[in-house]
Amino acid sequence: MSKIAIIMTLPAEYNTSSMIRCRGIINSWANQGHDIKCYMPNADKNSKYFSNGISLEGIDIMRFGKIIQSGEIAKSNAVGSTSLKGKIKGILYRMFKKLDVFGSTLLYLPDRKKISDDIRKNRFDILITFSDPMTAHMLGKYCKRHNKGIYYIQQWGDPLASDTISKIAQPVWLRKIIENSLIKSASRICYVSPFTCEEQKKIFPKQAGKMIFLPTPSVPYNESAEIRQHNSLCLGYFGSYNSVARNLIPFYEAVKECPDVTALIIGDSDLRLQETSNIKVLQRVSQEELSKHMANIDVIVCLMNIKGNQIPGKVYHDASSTKDIMFIKDGEYGDQIETFFERYQHYTFVCNDKEAIKAAIKNYIVNGVPIRKPVEAFMASSIATQLISH
Repeated sequence: MSKIAIIMTLPAEYNTSSMIRCRGIINSWANQGHDIKCYMPNADKNSKYFSNGISLEGIDIMRFGKIIQSGEIAKSNAVGSTSLKGKIKGILYRMFKKLDVFGSTLLYLPDRKKISDDIRKNRFDILITFSDPMTAHMLGKYCKRHNKGIYYIQQWGDPLASDTISKIAQPVWLRKIIENSLIKSASRICYVSPFTCEEQKKIFPKQAGKMIFLPTPSVPYNESAEIRQHNSLCLGYFGSYNSVARNLIPFYEAVKECPDVTALIIGDSDLRLQETSNIKVLQRVSQEELSKHMANIDVIVCLMNIKGNQIPGKVYHDASSTKDIMFIKDGEYGDQIETFFERYQHYTFVCNDKEAIKAAIKNYIVNGVPIRKPVEAFMASSIATQLISH
């Protein structure tokens, strides 16, 4: 068994895609008997991402940093004033956000020595840093430098230089310099998209030998307790759908024109979709509430990104269910992503076009919804083992 130090710059109690990924892997290591210690910041219980029902059971945790306000609160404090001083602060805040790569988690960097010293004292074999946010890799780079013999693994959710949906105005050449300085300190670099991994090898050929792909782990799902509360076919889209990244409109319009089915849309977005007689729209909800909604749908809807080769985490997370996943294709990598996932026989692929989605819905009505088998290749225990094997 190994002694593993884990650094994250989001609290484990946050219900985000990146934290779902981290928790699955960390809990698997604990179940396998590894000696684990997690270094993570204190949680802001007022954050919309915080969930009381989430924890890492039986794992040693060292907290660091002051509680950082959630993004919306910080933004309102910076831009909410109508005074001249407040307006200037607002302008500066917006300019900074356009250039800032790491966000407010940079405030955790002063804790790097405290973390590094504790890692040295406990004599860990393996150091792992999880993004997002990627500030964790900055802390890991420092800890690796001051713990020479440790085997250092980085797992990346989204890359930096090749992130095509980022709103950051920082030039790509500068992002490449920053990213290279982080990844060259690692012994192994893991990406959760096979296409991102191959692209990164081309961008950073000197680091290519250290790069691997491992999928995001699926989330254990208890379907035995499901109690259906409707008779018509129900489709559920649970995730963010900001218009810069994903185009949910064709699905929304298709369901509007299929009165015999219902849909539930839950997630953060810059769009304000109107509810209809057969479509219910909610903002982000707690994990407990989301589980109840999940039990009451027939088809899970996932949506590819408009640009880039990153893969939404929910495509992996929900593959532990027996529910069919309608995977809506979009972007220049749509066909390649379909080719990769179709081998797992858990998905119904459809182009992001209103008429194509309507046809897929009608096919469900006529022929029934397929019952799928959980994808064993995405099980957290398998991925956790592969990540630390060297």
